[in-house]
Amino acid sequence: MSLTLRLILLVGAGVSVSCQTPSASAPAMEVVFAVESDPGLRLSGVGVSVDGKAAGVTGSNGLVRMKVDGKPGQRFRVEHDCPAGHLAPSTPKTLRLRNFDGVGESHSGVLKITLRCQPENRLAVFIVRAKNGVDLPVLLNGENVARTNHSGVAQFSTSDRPGTDFIVELDTQSRPRLSPQRPTHLRTLPDADEIFVIKQSFELRKTPRHRGRQRTRIIKIE
Repeated sequence: MSLTLRLILLVGAGVSVSCQTPSASAPAMEVVFAVESDPGLRLSGVGVSVDGKAAGVTGSNGLVRMKVDGKPGQRFRVEHDCPAGHLAPSTPKTLRLRNFDGVGESHSGVLKITLRCQPENRLAVFIVRAKNGVDLPVLLNGENVARTNHSGVAQFSTSDRPGTDFIVELDTQSRPRLSPQRPTHLRTLPDADEIFVIKQSFELRKTPRHRGRQRTRIIKIE
């Protein structure tokens, strides 16, 4: 039965597979590298290399192509240069040529490999909806960043590293009749852009009525 050589992407140590013809050369395999920041979001202008040999730079579609050939069992180190504001994986990926029995005649095709450039910072968008909370300052980690409008709504955004904790506070210092006073909300930024909707309801406490000074009654005892 004939042998077909296929190129397989391995991460870390591979599983050993016996080869009946270890000295044979593998037919050239076309490999397409796709560089993404997040699934489906590709990056252009990223250089990719295989065993130190430049494969090319990703185009506007985030792809670069090259042909790889070698002997069965041969490994190829894949590296890529991520743009500013992005982090490449600490461990490079490895390509390996391997033989498999019983897969038919010679096989030709294109292997697609996805490379990741993880964003260093993520976008956090905050939408505050405060019932009965008109014209209130909004603080983010102690800093004044916005103010609720006539509908009690405020919107602002920031960016930071994944895992950052955000404390959103509604400052009611100038509105002592509102309850609760100075409510806070904690949100944690995931490893993705996120929209946080913060809902806060206030009650308006009634002003206590002050009774006028009572007149002293004089009781006549006979």
